[in-house]
Amino acid sequence: MLSLQSNLTEMKGVGPTLAKRLAKLGLIAVNDLVNHFPSRYEDFSHLVSINKLKVGERVTIKGKVQLINTRRSWKRRLTITEALIKDSTGSVKAVWFNQPYLTNTIKPGTEVMLAGILAAGSYGLQLEHPVIEPVARGGIHTGRLVPIYPSTSQLTQRLIRNLIARVLPQVQLIKEYLPTEILKKFNLPKLNRAVYDLHFPSSIEELTIARRRVTFDELLTIHLKSLLARQTLENNQATPIPFAESTKTLVKSLPWLLTNDQKIAAWEIIKDLGKQRPMYRLLQGDVGSGKTVVAGLACFNCIKTNLQAAILAPTEILAQQHWHTITNLLKPHKITCALLTRGQSATSDTASTTASRVKQRLKSGEIDLVIGTHALLQSDVDFKKLGLVVIDEQHRFGVEQRQAIIANRQSAPHLLSMTATPIPRSLALTLYGDLDISFIKTMPLGRQPITTKLIKPGERASAYNLIRQEINKGNRVFIICPLIEESDTLGVKAVTTEQARLQQEIFPGIKIGLLHGKLKGQEKTKVMADFKNGRSPILVSTSIVEVGVDVPEATIMVIEGAERFGLAQLHQFRGRVGRSERPSYCLLMTDSTTPRGLERLQAMTKFQSGFDLAEFDLDHRGPGDLLGEVQSGWLKLRFAELANTELLKTVREAGKLLMAMDNTLKHWPTLQAKVSQESFHPE
Repeated sequence: MLSLQSNLTEMKGVGPTLAKRLAKLGLIAVNDLVNHFPSRYEDFSHLVSINKLKVGERVTIKGKVQLINTRRSWKRRLTITEALIKDSTGSVKAVWFNQPYLTNTIKPGTEVMLAGILAAGSYGLQLEHPVIEPVARGGIHTGRLVPIYPSTSQLTQRLIRNLIARVLPQVQLIKEYLPTEILKKFNLPKLNRAVYDLHFPSSIEELTIARRRVTFDELLTIHLKSLLARQTLENNQATPIPFAESTKTLVKSLPWLLTNDQKIAAWEIIKDLGKQRPMYRLLQGDVGSGKTVVAGLACFNCIKTNLQAAILAPTEILAQQHWHTITNLLKPHKITCALLTRGQSATSDTASTTASRVKQRLKSGEIDLVIGTHALLQSDVDFKKLGLVVIDEQHRFGVEQRQAIIANRQSAPHLLSMTATPIPRSLALTLYGDLDISFIKTMPLGRQPITTKLIKPGERASAYNLIRQEINKGNRVFIICPLIEESDTLGVKAVTTEQARLQQEIFPGIKIGLLHGKLKGQEKTKVMADFKNGRSPILVSTSIVEVGVDVPEATIMVIEGAERFGLAQLHQFRGRVGRSERPSYCLLMTDSTTPRGLERLQAMTKFQSGFDLAEFDLDHRGPGDLLGEVQSGWLKLRFAELANTELLKTVREAGKLLMAMDNTLKHWPTLQAKVSQESFHPE
């Protein structure tokens, strides 16, 4: 008998070739198949008699095969299989292309179920390419909510469904890790029942119950991990950082006025810094709302009380951006800053330096503020007296990574996390535990709304004219390209092809820069420098510029294949322009004709706020988009329905109850193990 750990090659019919194809989806063991959940469902549960079929309807019929044969169409170079299906009310023709094997597997007289859409063909009404299944085999492909799985071109849905149906008896081996009292109190089905029903639900109601259980589990494990992390943090002592009067001087010296939201957030942070327990605060603000300045004020206040501060960024480009912004902000105040990434090191008081020298000066306390990437997490990076850690785009760092920089210290540093992801408060409380949250919703004074336009193929010429006009004004233009091929993971082929096309055919007299993930750190720095100073006023890039790039002269963001990006990513791209008082534009290039795809892009033209877009994204998911990143968009959650505030409250209540029963979770080792393995971090 198969176990959940059994290799799929132990299944009959799974040879080396099929095993290799399954492995591309990460399907190696039975457990992988069991946890390979549908991305959506097609509703073929509506059984219709043949005489009531209507053109364009998605239906399932049941009848007997009267005739079936295959012929070759030499003109179109394909085979055509035709069958006549009859029930007590009439008959209808079914047609398949290039599936001649059907005449061997489906014989006249066989009772079958067919699921598909009725179309008006050249020779009358017919079911084109319907799913067909003998009644005697039981219905997993027809006559039900039919699961549609993530797949590849070499794996058919029928094959995946058949394999999963064969291993589903093994779900009885899945261990329940939630305590019985939690299942009863919150009316949750057992996990093995929920997993089975996610694959082959007998009704929408059954699917809803199953989804509620796995969604609950997903949010609960994240919530518990966050609560445990906060508990660990609060067990530490921190050095209180009193308010430094010189912080007022810094605020007055700023060349702009802080918004009310920035003032409130800064004061909330400064009050937390004055406590003896470590601050554990999330600073949440939309793209371009001015979070970096608030973080800079917190670092300044920390440094003025003779402590060090560190800012951790997920990419070299973002680290460099913070380096330029904050060193300029603090330059008049005699504060020594350093940049430390895997590719670069710099200090504000020397012309050149090395990574080892920066580390020495951090340890001796000569450097007040260091800005860096994952390089700051290396074991040989030490501080004399670290008082504050700021983690930007904190979802890109695991809990373990975040704790690494504050570990093994007598006095724990205060922790400020920042995110540009618009998360409703009820969800943030669930994902991040009962942490303190500061919001910045208003944009800096003088910022103009970004004009967002949908550009269809016939409108490209006018878009290119607008680009020329902006460049003639001395402005800059981003052009973002989606991946062309799955194998082109860094997007090198996509941007190289587009840059060459634009340079040769559209903008021959304008130098166009090229930015992608394969470039080395110094190469990226040069490309960005050429773009900022106008030597290359057009920059063709992958999504590497999604977060943190700040070029005030950039007034146009062009997004090629806009329909291939989620709303969250499109909003991040748009946030790279409109960072000054200059009128700015976001041009969404698309050849999509699907109503749903166009509706999503139209939302970008309607809403400026990330919070409004997130609400739209949550409210406009079709019933088919049940799982996966298309559904989650703003947050990389596999199941969770983010608008379900009742479930979010239930999860927090369950987390509180479990921690009250045992705040180590050791009483439930399977749950403890699952929480410790949870690597999700909200995005």
